[in-house]
Formats: sequence, C-alpha cells, structure tokens
Amino acid sequence: MRNELAHLPRVLGDFYSQGIDVAIIDHESDDGTQEYLRSQLGTQLFHLESLAWRGEFDLTAQLHAKHALIQKLQHDWVIHSDADEWMQSPRPNESLKEGLARLDKEGFNVANFNEFVFVPSPKQHAKDCRRELLHYYFFEPKPMRLMRAWKREANLSSVEHGGHILKGPHMKVAHEDFILRHYIVLSQAHAISKYTGRVFSNRDIKRGWHGNRMGLNPESLRLPDNSLLKVLPNWSSVEFDKTSRRDLHFWHWIADWPDRATEDAYVNQEDY
Repeated sequence: MRNELAHLPRVLGDFYSQGIDVAIIDHESDDGTQEYLRSQLGTQLFHLESLAWRGEFDLTAQLHAKHALIQKLQHDWVIHSDADEWMQSPRPNESLKEGLARLDKEGFNVANFNEFVFVPSPKQHAKDCRRELLHYYFFEPKPMRLMRAWKREANLSSVEHGGHILKGPHMKVAHEDFILRHYIVLSQAHAISKYTGRVFSNRDIKRGWHGNRMGLNPESLRLPDNSLLKVLPNWSSVEFDKTSRRDLHFWHWIADWPDRATEDAYVNQEDY
C-alpha cells in the first residue's frame, strides 16, 4: 500500500475481527500510514515491511516483494488484498476465514473473486465506504481473473500475471466465486488526485500493463450518474447483480472512441 490511511482502520479491523493475521508492505507512505501501522504491531498485524518509493507505480517491484514475503509465512492460506478492498464469502453469515476453511475441506486450494466496484455519487465524499457506498458495477474484463486467495503449500505464484491470476501445476480452483468489493475512489476529488499524473514504470508498460489507467484527466474521471449503476438493498447484503457486466472502468464509459476496433483493442488489454 501507499498513502491508504483513509482505508486502514476499516480493512485492518475487518481482518482482525475474523482472526486473520495481516502482513503489510508499505510503499513509503507519507500520509501518516506508517505511524498508524507501527501502532498496530503486536495485534494481528504481525509483520510490516517497507518498499522503496521511486516516484513511479511499479507493479513488478510490488509483486516480487509480495512473493518474497509470502515465502516467509507459515500460514495455511494466503489472502492477497489491497487496502481499498473488502473481501467476503458469498454466503450470508459466513466469514471469509470460514469460507476458505470450507473450500479447504472440499479439496480446493484456490478461491477466485468477483469484483464489484463501488462508486460515490458526484457530490458525495464517503467517510464510511462500506455503509455509505451502495452503488456499484460488476467488473469482469474476462472470467476467472482474480485468484486472490490460495493454499500456501500449493506453491502458486501470480508474479507474472499482475497479481491477479495464479499459475502452478496443482491448482484446484473452487467452483464458487467469492466477493471482492473495490472502493476504487471515495469522492470526485479523490478520483482526480489518485489517477491524474500517475507515472508507471517502463517495465510494467512493456508488459502491456496499466493501459486502462494511463492518460487520465479530470474530465475523463467524471463520476457516473447512479442511474448507470446497480445498487445493494443494504450495505451488508451479498446479493450482487452480475448482469450488465462491465469490461471497462467508469472513466471509459463516456470516452469518445474513434471506432469500435479501437475500443476492442483497449478491452483486450490486461487490467492491472
């Protein structure tokens, strides 16, 4: 993570409350994240590392650091989560930990997640994103693209696949997809500060990554009207609507594509 202080109490509290240990790699945050994390050491935050920030988003470096950290763990399962996500079992009243334990007993060693992206209304600034953000879209550029929990002894890796897709000789992916709520931005101002001017590493670009996040500007990041989104009946519901699947994020919905061929080429890029 880098500069995710707004999400930390929520995401850490969610894992702690389920008895899940947390290991974090901080990308030299300068928003108070490091101080907050040091105050959490000794709880279920049992490991904290730092990755040097060199002024650019370098997913390759992040993935190698995560893989090295995973090799140090002794836990049965690994859950790969970003700070702006909330990961859940698809079954009501079943915790994430209980859900993974159930998959383990059923003989599976990988859980795939469906991604539901929550978006604030144009004038909204979410302080409690879980309760305040109810409008979402189902984001799936391709099936089976978020293998974000796996049994450590299976010796799987996602380093070459953007942290999304696992590879290894002994994968047994569960038939039941889990839920990943992605609180991608918290307000219009947050969208602009998060994505405009972001610099990506050359080695990431050479791999074809980040195509859907390059060259964004305040106009293209205009938040969509709620009428274009699905809505949960209440914040704790796991009854998500997977119709009207989106293969582009909201900042491309109003893009003035010169022709359909250009749009198709964009959709086919890996979403990292």
